[in-house]
Amino acid sequence: MAPKKKAPKKKENPENGGKLEPEAEAEMYKQACQSLQVQLAERTEESSRALSTKRELQNRVTQISHDYDDEQKQTFVITQDMTRQYKDMREELLSRINKLEETILELNDQLDEGDKKHDRILKEKNTAIAERDLQIQELQKKMDDMAEEFGEMLRETLEKMHERIEITSGTFDAPDLPIQQRMEELKLSMTNE
Repeated sequence: MAPKKKAPKKKENPENGGKLEPEAEAEMYKQACQSLQVQLAERTEESSRALSTKRELQNRVTQISHDYDDEQKQTFVITQDMTRQYKDMREELLSRINKLEETILELNDQLDEGDKKHDRILKEKNTAIAERDLQIQELQKKMDDMAEEFGEMLRETLEKMHERIEITSGTFDAPDLPIQQRMEELKLSMTNE
C-alpha cells in the first residue's frame, strides 16, 4: 500500500484554536472580565432581591406570627369571658329555677291547706246545718206537742166551763142558748185544729 500523505499543515490562527496575540488575548480577558462583572452584578442584584424578599417574608412571617399570637391571646380572653358569662348565667338560671321550684312548693302547700280548710269549713257547715235541722225538728215536735197539750187543755177548760154553765144555767132559767152555742162552736173549732 502506498504511504499516506500527510495533510497540509494549516496555519495556526485564533479562529482555529491557535494562539492569540497578547492584545487580542487581553481584549478577550477584558471582555470575559466584563461579562463576569455583568453576571456578578446580575447575581448580586438577584441575591439582594432574594435577600430583600427573604427579609420581607421573614417580616411577614414575624408579623403573621405576632398577629397569630395576638389572635390566640384575644381568643383566649374572649373564651374566658364567654366561659365566665356562661357560668354566671347558668348560676343565675339555676338560682331562678330553685326559687321558682320553692314558690311552686309553697303554692302547692297553700293550695293543699286551702283545700283542707275548704273541706273543714264545708264539713262544719254541713254539721251546723244538720244540727239546726235537728233543732228545727225538735222545736217543731215541741211546738206540735205544746199545741196538742194546749188544745187538750183548752178542751178540758171548755168542758169544765160547759159543765159549769150547765150547772149555773139550771139555776138561771135565762136564755142560755146563745152561750151554749158559742161554747159548742169553740169546742168544734178546737177539735178541728
